[in-house]
Amino acid sequence: MEYYNNYPVVFIHGLTGWGDGDLLNDKYIMPYFGWGPRNIPAHLEKLGYECYTPTLGPFNSAWDRACIFWAWLMGGTVDFGKVHSEKHGHARYGKTFEHGAIEDLGKTEAHKKMNILGHSFGGPTVLEIANLFGQGSAEEREGTDPEDLSPLFKGGHGHLLHTVTTLSGVNNGTTYSSLANQFHLIPFGNMYILMLATMFNDTPIGRMYNFNLQQWGIGHQIDSLMNMRFPNPLKYIKALQKLSKNRGDDNILYELTVEVMQEKILPQQKIIPSTYYFAQRAYKTKGDGLGHQIPLMPLNPICQMGGAVIGYYTPKHLRKYGVGSDPNWQKSDGLVPLTGQSAPLNQPYREADYDDSFVPGMWYNMPPVWGDHVWWNNITSEMFHCFQHYERMLELYRSLPDA
Repeated sequence: MEYYNNYPVVFIHGLTGWGDGDLLNDKYIMPYFGWGPRNIPAHLEKLGYECYTPTLGPFNSAWDRACIFWAWLMGGTVDFGKVHSEKHGHARYGKTFEHGAIEDLGKTEAHKKMNILGHSFGGPTVLEIANLFGQGSAEEREGTDPEDLSPLFKGGHGHLLHTVTTLSGVNNGTTYSSLANQFHLIPFGNMYILMLATMFNDTPIGRMYNFNLQQWGIGHQIDSLMNMRFPNPLKYIKALQKLSKNRGDDNILYELTVEVMQEKILPQQKIIPSTYYFAQRAYKTKGDGLGHQIPLMPLNPICQMGGAVIGYYTPKHLRKYGVGSDPNWQKSDGLVPLTGQSAPLNQPYREADYDDSFVPGMWYNMPPVWGDHVWWNNITSEMFHCFQHYERMLELYRSLPDA
């Protein structure tokens, strides 16, 4: 196989996830993408790949994560956008990065482009990153003084993305979250998240696992591990009220639903003509002979329960998206249906295998692996099989010429 490049690889964590901004991600503690000898980025670095695992906030929306990503990448202060922050009721600016992780991106041959891979809600995150890189935000351009506008919202950065890959990404939403929304459980989820954040983010626990909700007025980075101050969560009640008002595109728990993803998120996004797009998928269910899917052991316990729900849940209000008629909405990795992990339903895509020819500006649904949602984290997978899959994936990306 002929290689054209060896661009950096950036791994984006999912819901509840963490990265290099958290002590929890230390190779001796519990890295998100593989613990101990199972660490995927560490394995790939031994093979000559340049890998990054940024912290974007375990419960931030895709938009807010994309804004944090830009500042992490290029350096500077996180700008969530004047229009966006006013619309959704949180602060415009976040933390400051003194230096960008790849601040010479697009300026050197080695860093001419990058590959971004997002697991779980990292899927919608890389979709939002690619969308803002490519077209920016017309809303922000119209509502912000040009000299006060973040370069991210200007767009025109699509050429910096060689490939965009989702790993069991919630690209089309998951019926598991739609069920929670149908029974009005998401507000309780928001309350639980904010309760934990307000209790622990200003303590040493916040160093281990930072909630990164500063735009909502919650949490500050703690410098001393000796500080065990637990603030009163009631003083953050206004933050809870503001976050709970966002029932669409600035609340991660709603963004996971099929209805919000299909009706509010995806219609605003456009594909970058010069970027290659890949949906890496997984499932571990089988038909029960009665038109449903049941999860198969061994599975992560959380995936066992989720797979059972997804295999049977076919509500009427989601039928317009194929739920109930397309069996791939019931096959799942335990948390996300196979169709939910596939290419966005409103963008061009093909079913593909590794021996096919690939062109940019097109999504490719790659053959699903036999595994659950955390297979990609090298938790439930056979270690070397998982390594080989990532190696094959990145070898393919190195063989794709720049568009």
